[in-house]
Amino acid sequence: MEVAEALAALQLGPGVTWDEIRARYRRLLRAHHPDLTSAPGAADRTARLTAAYAVLQKATDGGRRPLPAPRATPEPRAARRAAPAEPERRASADHAAGPGTAGAVVGRRSPEEVFRRLRAAAPAVGNLSGVDPETLTLQILVEAPGAPPAQLLAEVYRQDTDTAIMFTLESLTAAPGPPIKAIVKRLLAAL
Repeated sequence: MEVAEALAALQLGPGVTWDEIRARYRRLLRAHHPDLTSAPGAADRTARLTAAYAVLQKATDGGRRPLPAPRATPEPRAARRAAPAEPERRASADHAAGPGTAGAVVGRRSPEEVFRRLRAAAPAVGNLSGVDPETLTLQILVEAPGAPPAQLLAEVYRQDTDTAIMFTLESLTAAPGPPIKAIVKRLLAAL
């Protein structure tokens, strides 16, 4: 796992301090640890968070050095150039941080406002099965035609001056779940 992927797993952007990294890791760990939640995929999510934290801990020498400058990638720069200066709403499920994950930047609304709208839009893709207003996290049971049931986890967070959502989709069976981009696209359209 690279630093950029570790930051994405912890829902952080470049330039964060070690204290911010540690606080976010602890908050997410409390929300997703299998000893504290019965949500499907909690153990996998916890393992990913712990791996991301270890990468960032190593990259900063336990907070004694700043994070290395992020490597520029064509996809995010192109997306930022094409975006309007002050969007009412801009959302896309095109950014993927790994298999079963997708991210979306939804504009300059507050994370709480985006969380409220996301909660209201959840029925467009499935049944709301978990709500945590403290961590701005939703769980939605998704049942798509021709695919096994899956659990969509949506985590709202601040990314620079925008609000973003990190989505994780995990099948509830051994078979692969529905395509995450299609599910996220439907959900974002309902915002």
